[in-house]
Amino acid sequence: MFTGTYDHNIDEKYRITFPVRFREQVGEGAYIMSWFDGNLVVMPANRYNAFSDAVSSLPSGDPDARELQRFVFGSSEPIEFDKSGRFIIPANLREYAHLEGEATVIGSGNKIEIWSPVLLKERKERLKAPNAAAELVSKFNITF
Repeated sequence: MFTGTYDHNIDEKYRITFPVRFREQVGEGAYIMSWFDGNLVVMPANRYNAFSDAVSSLPSGDPDARELQRFVFGSSEPIEFDKSGRFIIPANLREYAHLEGEATVIGSGNKIEIWSPVLLKERKERLKAPNAAAELVSKFNITF
C-alpha cells in the first residue's frame, strides 16, 4: 500500500525523483498516465495491466468506452527509472497536470498520484470544512 506525501523538484531535464519507499514497492516496472482530477497517476505494472485489461474489454460500440480508452491509452507511458531513482515525466503529461519545477507525490492506496502543488492546494481546501472528511467516509459507507 502506498502512503505518505512527498514534495519533489522536477529538474531541467524534466526528471522527478521518486520516493525510495515507492520505488521498492513498485518492483518490476510501472506506468504513468493522466488521471481524473487533473493530476497524474503511477501504477505498478501488474495493477496497470489489470486496469488496462478492464478498459480494453469495454464495448467498442459505446462512445463513452472509446473516450475512456483514448484517455487511458493515449496518455499511458512505461516508466524507466535511472540509477538515481528518477524518471522523465513526458511533455504531454507535464502539460496536462500543470507541472512546472515542483510536484507533490502522494501515496493513494494501490496507486501513486503526482500533483501540481498549486492544484493540490486548491483540491485540499474543500476538506478543511468541519466534517468534510467524515462526510466522504459516510458517503462510501466505510466503517472502522
